[in-house]
Amino acid sequence: MQQQKSTLYRNNYWFLVLEGAFFMGAIGFYNAGTVIPVFINSITGSKQLVGLTLTLGSAFMYLFRLFIGPFVPHIKNHTRFTTLVMFLTRPLLLIPSIFIFNGRNQAAVIVLIVAYAALWACDGMVVPVWSEVLANTVDENRHGRLLGSQMLLGGLAGIGAGILINVFLSNPLFDSTMAYGWIFLTGGVLATLSCVMMALTKDAPHPYKTGKVNIIAYFRVLPKHLKNEKGYAKMMPVQFLFLSATMCNPFFILFAGESLAIPQNIIAKLILAQLIGVPLGGWFWGYICDRFGPHNGIRLAGFNILLPAVLSLLALVFKGISPMIFMVPVLFLVGVSSGIWACYFVYTIQIVRPESRSACIVLTSVITLPTAFTGYLAGYISEKAGFVSLFIVCITLVLPGLVLAFRLPSVNSIREKGL
Repeated sequence: MQQQKSTLYRNNYWFLVLEGAFFMGAIGFYNAGTVIPVFINSITGSKQLVGLTLTLGSAFMYLFRLFIGPFVPHIKNHTRFTTLVMFLTRPLLLIPSIFIFNGRNQAAVIVLIVAYAALWACDGMVVPVWSEVLANTVDENRHGRLLGSQMLLGGLAGIGAGILINVFLSNPLFDSTMAYGWIFLTGGVLATLSCVMMALTKDAPHPYKTGKVNIIAYFRVLPKHLKNEKGYAKMMPVQFLFLSATMCNPFFILFAGESLAIPQNIIAKLILAQLIGVPLGGWFWGYICDRFGPHNGIRLAGFNILLPAVLSLLALVFKGISPMIFMVPVLFLVGVSSGIWACYFVYTIQIVRPESRSACIVLTSVITLPTAFTGYLAGYISEKAGFVSLFIVCITLVLPGLVLAFRLPSVNSIREKGL
């Protein structure tokens, strides 16, 4: 019996690694910090539309996570449910490339926005259920390693995307718009492969509720978890402030081109620098969580969010110095920061009680829902008041978050004190 359980853990570990790796590889080709802003801005010239696209993705993720919350305790087979939702949404990423190849660029932007929203709606629905698969079938000492491996492998695919972008945008013989068609097509294929990996994952036996789902009662008791899970309650203001501060991440690449006058062929190298940071960040945050604890990962994350804004302002102050000296580290750190979510996630599933786990993940979406609209806010600020104002706002948000992060208790101390 123990051998069968061990086999289940081992197989699920690798299937979940590959599922996440293919998904994050797809995100490398649909990167919210580089590919999406540059493509939409090049076709429409609207930063507000860039912000709106990112906001729709975030809003759909949060709203669908709230929608699925009351149903999670009633789901009999977690992996089957997750697989079905993935197959219904993730392959939609293949469609924008079809419109680009047919020269319908404006339509491609519309379809891209719809597919991007559907992608994150799927993420919102499956994360609470996927988390149950992770918690029930993978040893907790390997949680950070699993998430780090996902981001490492997925980030390597993202580097491949960066290399393609660099080749196409740097070579005058290639049509840059057509290059995005191939980029989006590759991302759609990887997203579809992630669905296949999830289909191979096995669910573990678990108790589930039967009967009618009482949605009102579910959301009525949801706030009580903040009282019962004190360590989780201390983390939420930190996560809220840090998430709000990352609203400027998609605009560093536009700042480099417009405010620092970095040409298009060099911009492609900055995109590559960011995509190189993604897999290294994936490995880094997973290692920090497993080796030093997710609370220390969250603390370090604050500095990772703060530095890009500070360095960008320094690039304006020291205009006599090549802006690439500042912007390469900025875009690299933005890539590294894409894996910070693993620290919040690991901290949550390790400090809360098993019966509260899925509810707390949903509660996180309720509390951080306003951050879904910061993408549009960032686009509005950058268009109306300039990039400097945007970076100052982000710095103002992250500083109090850092103070609170250094007050977070470790997982062990929470367990010892029964918080």
